[in-house]
This record gives sequence, C-alpha cells and structure tokens, in this order.
Amino acid sequence: MKKRGECSITQFFYLNLRTLIFIRKMKQLKFLMVAFTLLMGVSLTSCLNSDNDYAPSVGGLVKVSDSMFGNSFTMLDGVTKISPTAASLATLESNMGFKPSSTNIAYVTGTYDETLNSNLIEDKEYKSVNLLWAVSLDAKVEITERGAENDSVNKAPVIDIDNSSQMGYEMEKKLHKPWFFYDKTTLILPINYFVYKAGAHKFTLVYYPEENADGNKTLKLYLKHYDADDKSTNTNSLNNSGAYPQIYYYAYDLRGVFSQYSKMTGEMPTTVTVEYVTNANSLKLEDAETKTCEVEVKGINESTTDK
Repeated sequence: MKKRGECSITQFFYLNLRTLIFIRKMKQLKFLMVAFTLLMGVSLTSCLNSDNDYAPSVGGLVKVSDSMFGNSFTMLDGVTKISPTAASLATLESNMGFKPSSTNIAYVTGTYDETLNSNLIEDKEYKSVNLLWAVSLDAKVEITERGAENDSVNKAPVIDIDNSSQMGYEMEKKLHKPWFFYDKTTLILPINYFVYKAGAHKFTLVYYPEENADGNKTLKLYLKHYDADDKSTNTNSLNNSGAYPQIYYYAYDLRGVFSQYSKMTGEMPTTVTVEYVTNANSLKLEDAETKTCEVEVKGINESTTDK
C-alpha cells in the first residue's frame, strides 16, 4: 500500500474550449458547482481520447460513503454524488491502495458516459464513473494531555495554513485557508510547507481537553508537524498542489473532539482556532513564530452558496 504523497505522475484535466461550451449548456447549474470544480483542477468537460472522441470528466475533494449499496462520493455542495463503477474502484484499491471503507475525505478524478448522465442538473449524480485516480486526504487527530506519552512533538515549522492572500479570486481564497466540509465536522487545512520527500511529512491536530474546559464556544487545536529529515527548501506544497493535492490538503475528522468538548462544556463550539508554528524562510524552529487561525464551524457550501 502506497503512503500518502507517494504516487506516480498523474495527468489532470485542464480547462479548454470545451469547458466554456459545456458551461453555456448548463446555465441552470449553480455557480458554486462550476467554480469548485474548476478551482479544484478538474475540468467539467472533456479529456481527449482521440481526434474524434472525448470522455467528460469529474472529480475533486469528496466525502466518501460506504453502504450496502456500494461506495459513492459526495462533492463540496453536499448534494451532488459521484457513483463509481465497481471495476474501476477495485482497480484503484489494488493499484493505489485506496480503501474507501476506511476513508472519510478523498480526492478523486474519473470519466463518465454522457448517455448515462443526460440529466445531471436534476439527478445530481454522476453515474457509472470510471475512476482514474483516488487518494485519501485523512490526517491524524489526537486527544491527549500535555506531556503525555502520546503527545505529538512539533519538529518543524510550516510556511502557513492560510494561503488565501496568494489567490486572486474570492472562491480561490476560500479554498486556500482553513474551512469545514459540508458535514461541519471535517476541518480541511491547506498546509503550505517546504517539501522534497512528500512521504516524510505528517501533520497531527492535537486537542488538549483541559485547555478547553472554560467553554465560550471556541475550541482550540494545535497543529504539530513531524518532518523525517526532509531538509530541502527548494519547493513547497502549495506550488505542487495542482498535481499532488494530497500533499497540500489535509482532512481532520473532529467528531471525537466535538463530543469531548460538548461533554465538558455542555455546548458545541461555534469557532475553532488552530495554533501553528510558521517560518516562511527556513526550517529552523528557533527563527519561527507562533500564529493562530480562526475558523467558523460552518460548511463551505453554506458560506459560499449564492442565496
């Protein structure tokens, strides 16, 4: 099974003339769906197979569902589903080590047959999708006490987890700073850090219950960066996120944390703050500074949908 970050070079689908034609045909489709799909680097239209053929493509960050009826993936709007063929899913399980039964959030891409998906607007489902690529974005959440044996140690700084200032469009800005999935329990951190050996980096979100006993509906978490001797500063995860989203987007399931918080305080948090150590110039902790990022517990589909 391949580790997170270890993957062969994958060809992603880019915006072309057919995208513009397709969007004109789907004017009824909400802007949210179009914008998300384009910004996540997957074209809503076609990947050329030959001079005359093309296969429409779909994908992006999704929530994985595993049921008696099979696996499906729900997109960022919280409604539209991607239903893969059993054969393509089995191939990715075998070749890429992708395990949908134990995955919460993933990044997927695939192609679909237009004849089987002629009414996407009403159906809100991409049926019989031939999956081409899938990778889990899940990362570790730790509930512990300071100084405990399982308390994570921060070994390296990050560049930042709020990279929105580097983006030009408002929709891009929302995706490049911490945000919650539509389930309101999965926190997505777009972590920019110096990277050469992708598999050498691990990011853990740590929750210390005793530090959150006062309540006030604000829950505090700490981001810990484990760096297994990756000393290169020639490139970073943000610059490579288009080809390798799994080294930039990290998904944290906070259901256990929220449960602990509500038992201790008697209420659910409305805001989450993440404390992290940052150094935009080097890997030295002694030259780093501590920053805090605040995230409203609100699904990204709620905060961006045009009412």
